[in-house]
Amino acid sequence: MSTVTGSQIERVGATPAPEVAPRRRFLCHCLKVTPDQVQQCITETQAETVHEVTRSCGAGKGCTACHCRIKDLLAGLCDDCGQSKRRCLCAAQPV
Repeated sequence: MSTVTGSQIERVGATPAPEVAPRRRFLCHCLKVTPDQVQQCITETQAETVHEVTRSCGAGKGCTACHCRIKDLLAGLCDDCGQSKRRCLCAAQPV
């Protein structure tokens, strides 16, 4: 497996991918619910299922594409990188 160097990227004119994906504005785009709002809902209501989160804050009522991200938050995974929050470096990165 070969590694692309910075000079190779400059020659092609491409930009290197950021190490950590930028924070998504909405976890649920249909209802405009942010990851922080879903996390607050989980914390305050002690929600354990997607259905409980949907009932409490509305996230997931639309197209249901965000259900996997809600499940990740319920499991304690970072919404940006998918790592366990204990191993996540996103919190150390400026937003």
